[in-house]
Amino acid sequence: MLGRIMMASALAVALGACTVERRTVVAGNDACTSYGFRVGTAEYEQCQTRESDARQLGRMHAGYSDAQLNADSQAACSSYGLKPYTDPYQRCVRTEYAYRRPA
Repeated sequence: MLGRIMMASALAVALGACTVERRTVVAGNDACTSYGFRVGTAEYEQCQTRESDARQLGRMHAGYSDAQLNADSQAACSSYGLKPYTDPYQRCVRTEYAYRRPA
C-alpha cells in the first residue's frame, strides 16, 4: 500500500513539473481592449492585426483632408467589427484619426 502511495506521489510530482504556464500581458493602452474586445478571442486577434497594419502605414501626408482622415478612421473601426454610434466605435475613430493625422 505504501509503495502505491509513493508511486502515485512521484507520478504527481513528475507530471506537475511538466506543466507550462502561459500568460498574456496586455498593455494598459491596448486599443483593442479599450474597444471592448476580449484578449484571446478571434475578434481581438483580428483587431490587433489590423491595428498593426494601420500603424505600419504611418501618418498621411499634410494635404490629406480631414474628411478623408475621418472616413479612413471610420472604415478601419468598422473593419474591426465595431458597430457605428457605440462608445467603443467612437473611441476607435478618435484613436485612428490621431494615428493618421499629419504631424
